[in-house]
Amino acid sequence: MKIQRYIALIALVVVVCTSCKNSLNVQAPYKDVTVVYGLMDQNDPVHYIRINKGFEGNGDAYSMAKQYDSIYYPVGIITAVLEDSNPTTEAIVNTITLDTTTTVPLNPGIFSYPKQLLYYTNATLNPNDYYNLILTNTKTGKRLHGVTPLLSDVTFTDLPYLPNPRGTFYLASSPAATQINWTSSPNVRIYQMTLLFYYDNQVGAGPRVLQSPLELVFAQQTAPNLTGAAMMSYNLTCQQLFSLILSTLQPESGVARYADSLGIIFTSGTDDLNTYVQLSQPPSGINQDIPSFSDVTNGVGLYTARHVQTFYQMIDPATLDSISSEPRFTNGTNGLGFQP
Repeated sequence: MKIQRYIALIALVVVVCTSCKNSLNVQAPYKDVTVVYGLMDQNDPVHYIRINKGFEGNGDAYSMAKQYDSIYYPVGIITAVLEDSNPTTEAIVNTITLDTTTTVPLNPGIFSYPKQLLYYTNATLNPNDYYNLILTNTKTGKRLHGVTPLLSDVTFTDLPYLPNPRGTFYLASSPAATQINWTSSPNVRIYQMTLLFYYDNQVGAGPRVLQSPLELVFAQQTAPNLTGAAMMSYNLTCQQLFSLILSTLQPESGVARYADSLGIIFTSGTDDLNTYVQLSQPPSGINQDIPSFSDVTNGVGLYTARHVQTFYQMIDPATLDSISSEPRFTNGTNGLGFQP
């Protein structure tokens, strides 16, 4: 699970109390507020959940946020378990106790870094079940609860395209757009597709070296219901791929390039994740207040599911021919150095 940087902003919880008098009590009595962020995906080899505490105090909030003890509970104060629940009988079929780790560094930012405390498990999750998150503060006895289903694989209806029996994406064989069609899955509200273009660089007579892929992120799509079976699609054209290459790469003297393969990352998310994403957008109207959203009981934060599927395919011969013959891509005038 990737720890989203913008999610961490919900850890800045400031309690301001006013009385009926014309006075402002800036420093109210301490109130324990637990902040949670977790996105569950059965495809992840390790499942991480971030658990912080809200804080307040005298002084600058940004300075306090940089103090490790201000935002993390001491190890042992919070116990965290996942309860594997059968969705039909609601029976708990397995209980998983989360361990703690500080081995995943946090990037520089508002909050204390690089050390961060995460709760995790590498247990295999059942994609057909629901998972209850139960947190207990052993000092206060306070309990927090969240629940989420896991999301099943997307069912694609156009197998000739993704994937197809010959193992290639057909982009240039027809002037029409290639349609990637699928049926929506139960409990999924939001989808997003990302196209990856892999290529090699070769400097002089040296070896070919695979480069980080170029990424084209498509607009999010929302399913019309949560029961599944709705027909949905993305259009993918050769021109989109060419525009991605031209807008990202620059000519490099002495560097030959070779198109390698294409990939597609297909991400699905729950209704709660969609709501959170929508409410996290910067306000564009007169009202600049951003509504808060939480789906955990007795705490603040987001505990839900998203599911990532990745496909890798070779590029079809027609697209390769286009890349290796187009002067903008080859060693022609101002070309990018792509070779046949």
